[in-house]
Order: sequence, then C-alpha cells, then structure tokens
Amino acid sequence: MNTYRLEVLTPLGRAFSEEIVHALVPAEDGFVGVLAHHTDYVTSSPGGRFEVRLPGGGIQRFKVGPGFFRTRKNEAFFLTRSVETLSSS
Repeated sequence: MNTYRLEVLTPLGRAFSEEIVHALVPAEDGFVGVLAHHTDYVTSSPGGRFEVRLPGGGIQRFKVGPGFFRTRKNEAFFLTRSVETLSSS
C-alpha cells in the first residue's frame, strides 16, 4: 500500500504529521481525495471535515479552519489557524 507524509500545521506548530494512505480534504468546490503520488496541487479551503486513512486501516477525523492545502513530491501540507481532532478508528 502506497503512503505519503501529511502535515497539518497551525501557528502553534505541527498538529499532525504521519504517513497516510488517503486524505479527504475540504476544498472550495467540495472535497478532494488525495492518494500517494498525486500530482502537484494547491487549493484554498473553507475548512470543515478533514479525514485521513492510515496505513493500518484506521481513520482519523479532524475539524479544520480555513486554510490552504498543497501536495508536492509525495508530501502534503494543510496550513490552517485551527484544527480539532474529532475521532479515530
């Protein structure tokens, strides 16, 4: 299973930094699904539900504030002012 590094960053520092399989990112026109080796991509985000699938099959859910999401060279970054962990399974 292919993975990539995701970092969720706030002004207070790193809120999340792990290898993941998939991210479901809130974007301006809905949600964007991102897998490993995604093409370079940048989008603004209104915030909302942000979900990641971990290599072991677990799901981590967050509520994020408005921000920006970027993928590049098999890494992804979500920059926001706020993030709240909702649940993990």
